[in-house]
Amino acid sequence: MSEQNLVSPRFRAVAIAVLSAFGALLFGLDIGYIAPILECASFKRDVAHLPDWHNPRVRIDDYTAGFIVGVFSIGCIISCLPPVSAHCINVWGRRSSIIIGSATFLAGSVLQVFAISIPMILAGRFISGLSIGLLSAVVSLYQSELAPPSLRGCLTSVYQLMITAGILLASLIDHKLVHLDDGWRWAIAIQMGPALILLICMPFMPKSPRWLVQQDRIDEALDALKTVRDESDAKVELEEIMESHLKAKALGEPAWRDLLHGRVGFLLLVGVSLQLLQQLVGMNAFMYFGPRVFQDIGFDPVRFQTISNLVNFLATFPALLFADKYGRCSLLRWSALGMFIACMTIATVSEKILVVSGGSYTTYASTSTSGSYVIVAMVFLFVMNFAYGWGPIVWVYNSEIFPLQYRSRCIATSTCANWIGNYLIAQCTPILLGKLGFLTFYVFGTFALLALLLAGWLPETKGVSLEQMDRVFDEKLGVVKRKGGSHGTYEEALLANEQIMGA
Repeated sequence: MSEQNLVSPRFRAVAIAVLSAFGALLFGLDIGYIAPILECASFKRDVAHLPDWHNPRVRIDDYTAGFIVGVFSIGCIISCLPPVSAHCINVWGRRSSIIIGSATFLAGSVLQVFAISIPMILAGRFISGLSIGLLSAVVSLYQSELAPPSLRGCLTSVYQLMITAGILLASLIDHKLVHLDDGWRWAIAIQMGPALILLICMPFMPKSPRWLVQQDRIDEALDALKTVRDESDAKVELEEIMESHLKAKALGEPAWRDLLHGRVGFLLLVGVSLQLLQQLVGMNAFMYFGPRVFQDIGFDPVRFQTISNLVNFLATFPALLFADKYGRCSLLRWSALGMFIACMTIATVSEKILVVSGGSYTTYASTSTSGSYVIVAMVFLFVMNFAYGWGPIVWVYNSEIFPLQYRSRCIATSTCANWIGNYLIAQCTPILLGKLGFLTFYVFGTFALLALLLAGWLPETKGVSLEQMDRVFDEKLGVVKRKGGSHGTYEEALLANEQIMGA
């Protein structure tokens, strides 16, 4: 018996999802390290060159701090632009794109480690952003195309779990190093470890069978499927993929303008809306500027940011457990409702208990200890609700809903929208906090309400194979009906999928 046969296909699918998700770990590390470093004394001295760098209340100005955080997102937007990322995904393939992304991340990290000025740190973060933009477009796609339908929600959610793990790991590293002289440089250097693991191990992973079919490499596609499926299931799924591919070829090479109308245009609108709202609800405001929020209400910024990141990590596990059991949409709805309540409470309570003092920089003081604890509790409530819902499930949903011939372009476009939202949060949050204070959370609460309304409309996709996904949205839009006029295509899709997988 071969060594491969000693390991079950399900186990190999899990292992592949976890390893490829190291690309998400890199994303999380970058999110997690930057907030404490902006408050780090030696960073203010060595990079920002502030004359009174030793004063913990002195900050890099809001516009510069926002751009240091936001330039990373600009790099992500550029590499996520559909002509760029779709070209990489379609021509180089999913696996090769992950390898290239990890190598680019290493280059950006080296430049940041040796930064001695604001322009150098900006250049390093921009290059790292180019890496993460490509990885964010390809990793969840790669995971979804190799995952069995019954595990796709769980395995694609590993992407978000690894983001939260990276954020937590970065905050723990910062907690130990950021107060040391030049500790911020070591905090960045440690990020290079996961990138090296990804760069070394990814060439040994299978290529996407759907990409191989698109390249007319049918035998290789079957071999790739056998890596993560039983042989009989692999053959049946390959036939389904080939049928979908042949239908797509009969329609000719898709044009970019096709993304703007018809069912594809509507699906793209759904995907873009999901990705934008994932950012605009304000989660990364907590990730990038959480220490500032905690400091303003009188708590230790590094300690409480670390606790917040731990909550984020632990609360992601329900998505892995429940995405394939209770469905994507129920998690999105409860998640949005929890975020809305948290944001509105933070804004309302802070307006009553915080007083503002001026001077060379704005500071806040709380008139109520209990009120401060309410705000902290609501921050944790927000983070928890985002972590099991709008964090992971948006990536799951977007990786599923697009037709094969448009999938790379649509995922690239919607992911680009995510990074545009990320940039807006990174650049505008410190400005809004400076102008509006904690009333900024009314803005985030409004977007959480929009997220709740969208989640209430979305059709459920759990358990449906990628090739059957069109039926789900046809039913929702009233395009396909059973004889007699009753809708039933979601159930038909589930039944078809169960027959395919031999359930």
